[in-house]
Amino acid sequence: PLGESSQNLHEFSISFRILLSVCLAGIIGCERSSKRHSAGLRTFILISLAMTIVMLLDIYLTSNGGVYLLSCTGIIGVAIISVHSLLLSSRSQIKGLTTAAGLWVSAIIGLTIGAG
Repeated sequence: PLGESSQNLHEFSISFRILLSVCLAGIIGCERSSKRHSAGLRTFILISLAMTIVMLLDIYLTSNGGVYLLSCTGIIGVAIISVHSLLLSSRSQIKGLTTAAGLWVSAIIGLTIGAG
């Protein structure tokens, strides 16, 4: 849908995707850290950046003859982090649901940007 140029991995494309991933995750992270939530700017940037790099690596390895699904591994990692943030509750109250959802969104943003 985005054209063939979006699937080409070259220095500008990779740099642009990484920068865009960091900027978009930074917006979410700034909002969360301004309200002093447990997952803030660095957490959201790291999740999105990791997923972008995983998707770029997945595309690179697939285009060179291999079949790899590293992005699935990344999603499993985010799931573990999200469940952990949900388990940090007190007095039978569910806390961290918005943080967990935000981490998932950050991961999906990273994967989408990495895919082009």
